[in-house]
Amino acid sequence: MICPHKTKTFSRKPKTENRKLLRTLGLIILVTLAGCGREPLPKSSIVVFGSPDSPRLRQAVAGLQATLGPGPVEMVLVPEFGSEGQETLRRVRKTRPRFLVVLGTPALLLAAPVEKKVPVVFGLVANPYFTGAAYDPAHPEDHQENVTGIASPAPLSAALQHGVSLLGKGSWGLLYDPTDGVAADLARRFESEAGRLGLQALTETSAAAATDTGGLARLIKREAKVIYLPPAPSTARYAPLVLEAGRQMKVRVVSSLPEGDRKGAVLWVALDYHKLGEDIGDLARRILAGEKPKAIPITENIPLKVEVDETLARKWSGYPPVK
Repeated sequence: MICPHKTKTFSRKPKTENRKLLRTLGLIILVTLAGCGREPLPKSSIVVFGSPDSPRLRQAVAGLQATLGPGPVEMVLVPEFGSEGQETLRRVRKTRPRFLVVLGTPALLLAAPVEKKVPVVFGLVANPYFTGAAYDPAHPEDHQENVTGIASPAPLSAALQHGVSLLGKGSWGLLYDPTDGVAADLARRFESEAGRLGLQALTETSAAAATDTGGLARLIKREAKVIYLPPAPSTARYAPLVLEAGRQMKVRVVSSLPEGDRKGAVLWVALDYHKLGEDIGDLARRILAGEKPKAIPITENIPLKVEVDETLARKWSGYPPVK
């Protein structure tokens, strides 16, 4: 919205006085425009546009800033749902930033269809190939010309591999919410990866808190040796239930949840978001140094944090006997 302002006619005066008047008039116009409607975002050479806000995103931003070093970086975070994201992105684009770092799948879904000129590096995206930013996982070099980035799928394969090394093979269980698209996709991956590793995959579904206890009980009754907690949004709902079963030695638990309490999990394998942020920063520096995004293929990167609860591991090594 442009606010109207009155135009004044000034009589002819010496050049030095004219310059003063022009500078004063210019300042008045800038102040007037800045005060019209919603205050515009400050112009910055680099803008981080992220969604949704979360501890993991903040960790990635810390890693990004550590790599980029001192300099003007504007961080803009928007909700995952609703119209606020589109409106905020419109305001960001009006500032004409030199460079965009887009963090999170919801943010990339907003940015990719509309931003075709400003260089973009994305991260914290498990699968960029349905966002419009990239087209075919078999051809990571084929993507939107102004966009490149890092795909970081859930560390499910790594969690199962580390789990087999620590706990051995047998029946591995997964409780998931079929109404959560991320969880449903991970359930399919779980069954495929378990088969590849020679594990028996047991799955149960629960779409609400009222049925979570029953789903867990069914997995234990089916003699699941290990239950895996996947990094899906709905997992946080029933994770305390599963972790309590782990603390009570009812079942071994392997978790890939990046946040929250993990006491009760004998093994924790999660994405290292600070390291991922550093890697995104390295890629951003290449673009800022003059490389073109269209010449850089999409890469897959899964930096890990791995922790073993040694107390639980010692207990499980002798009790109960492995069947």
